[in-house]
Amino acid sequence: MSSLNAQRRPRPPAASFRDQPVRPQHQFAAPAGPASHLALVCRLGGLIDATHRYTFGHCERVAEYSVDIARRFGFQERLLTAVRLGAHLHDLGKVCVPSEILNKPGPLTDEEIEIIRTHPVRGVELLEGIQFPWDIKPIIRWHHERYDGSGYPDGLCGEEIPISAQIIGIADAFDALTTTRSYRPAVTVDAAVQEIRRKHRQWHPEVYRAFVASVRKPGALTLLPH
Repeated sequence: MSSLNAQRRPRPPAASFRDQPVRPQHQFAAPAGPASHLALVCRLGGLIDATHRYTFGHCERVAEYSVDIARRFGFQERLLTAVRLGAHLHDLGKVCVPSEILNKPGPLTDEEIEIIRTHPVRGVELLEGIQFPWDIKPIIRWHHERYDGSGYPDGLCGEEIPISAQIIGIADAFDALTTTRSYRPAVTVDAAVQEIRRKHRQWHPEVYRAFVASVRKPGALTLLPH
């Protein structure tokens, strides 16, 4: 973390921050074999949690929610593993975002929002030298893309966005709403579902329906401890 902290100061303006490449010494070494990949994911998950005090455990909760949704969507074991690991690493790029922005107790400026929106691309850059047995890099890059084209970083829409990335996206939105953040308190599950229903066009219709089934049906997704 010390080298990453050194990279953060002084904070550059949004444009230069977006254009500044992740240096090789900030990337992660390729592990050998699936078991080592899993260990790396666990280690990186802890690193992500350490960057943002208000979202400790966020990636683990998103992983649990996403796998539940993916099962209802009909995913088999290999795809479920990709969803779980992609969810654990979806916010990896936030280790490159200054902590004073991540933990800011008030509204973000336009410049700060642009810096935060670099995190999907930064996450993929950090893993540039690693070839995972599962297709998780598209999840990391595109979990903030939206079915209606309103997302980022690439402005994808519709079927251009992998279903796995959309599943992580809706689970991420649900956990963000039901978790206390530096700028607002958590809302109830019912209020979160209503908000996602209001914005349902941001997700593939089947992904949205699988999410609703996860929340509403017997044995459904339950709010995990924060």
